[in-house]
Amino acid sequence: MERRTLLSLLAGGVAGLAGCGTPDGETETPTPEEGTDAPTATPTPEARVERSLTLWNPTPDPVFTTVVGVRGDRDVFFENRDLVPGERAALSVSVPTGETAVLVETDSGLRARSEWVVDAAFEGLEVVLGRDGAAFWQTVSCDARGECSLAAATPDDGPRIDLPLVGDGSARWYAPAGVVVENAGPETTARLRIDLGDASLVDRAYRVPTGARLSIPVTYRSGTYRVAVETDERRVETAWPVPDQPTKYVDVSSGTTGCGPANTTLTVANRDDEPHRLSLRVDAAGGGESFDRTLALDPDEARELVPVTTSGPHAVSVSLETGAATSGTWWSCPPRGPASVVVDATGTVSLRAAGPQPG
Repeated sequence: MERRTLLSLLAGGVAGLAGCGTPDGETETPTPEEGTDAPTATPTPEARVERSLTLWNPTPDPVFTTVVGVRGDRDVFFENRDLVPGERAALSVSVPTGETAVLVETDSGLRARSEWVVDAAFEGLEVVLGRDGAAFWQTVSCDARGECSLAAATPDDGPRIDLPLVGDGSARWYAPAGVVVENAGPETTARLRIDLGDASLVDRAYRVPTGARLSIPVTYRSGTYRVAVETDERRVETAWPVPDQPTKYVDVSSGTTGCGPANTTLTVANRDDEPHRLSLRVDAAGGGESFDRTLALDPDEARELVPVTTSGPHAVSVSLETGAATSGTWWSCPPRGPASVVVDATGTVSLRAAGPQPG
């Protein structure tokens, strides 16, 4: 049994025994005379609401995760989950209104804490697990053409286009690609515009509080979209290739963009029964420093590398001493899992991406 569960049960047991006996030196409460009613205190039920709690493990490692909501000296919810790499578990919890402490611990040694203030404008809390820490976001999903609890202005008067856009037959995936506007800084108002070709799909302003993550489902259609986010402090414009980037993230506090907290682990494996000398080059997205290394791999040897530190499209080039070679783009964007470079039993080398693939 989990230690916190045991402590909770013990605390409940102690509370249940209160009043069953009288300690030495104390006076028993007199029994009311017949015909009189003893005053009773009726506890006031605690107001609670149902909210979503999402646990996301974008790391390349499976983790056993415990998350606890604490109000005062008692647990108000308690959840355990085994999360495989890349898994996103959506739970429903009953949370008291007001402020609740959220404690997260994993079997990898991660411990993190945050305060969750239940707000009617948000649907729930998302906990993003890393190897060294965790991020906590209050979340809400908005229909770009309908009502939204964080909308700060009405849509424009231009032609209405039903969203999410239907597919064009060139690719399939099970959830619409979307844009996430997040804010790690002070509350601000952000105007979001999304275009495809000459068509304006979204043009709307939103209130984005501190620690908020606003998700807008947009499309099932392949293409390169234009995303612009403008606040009083800055304007950010970026291309959004769909379905290569299933979700485009924009942080209004820093102006940074990306495709989410994907893991950046690359496994290099030699499945041949002969040793190989493998040359690997990875050029990080955004023009960062290149990773260039030559590895001597024994038969059935595998190594885990972290050649980049950010998610996005990374150019990968691989060659063997035999002349076999391959190249491609490693899109380290959720929901994809870890990528791998594999030498198979025929001496052929390939680049592979784990996890579900849009398109």
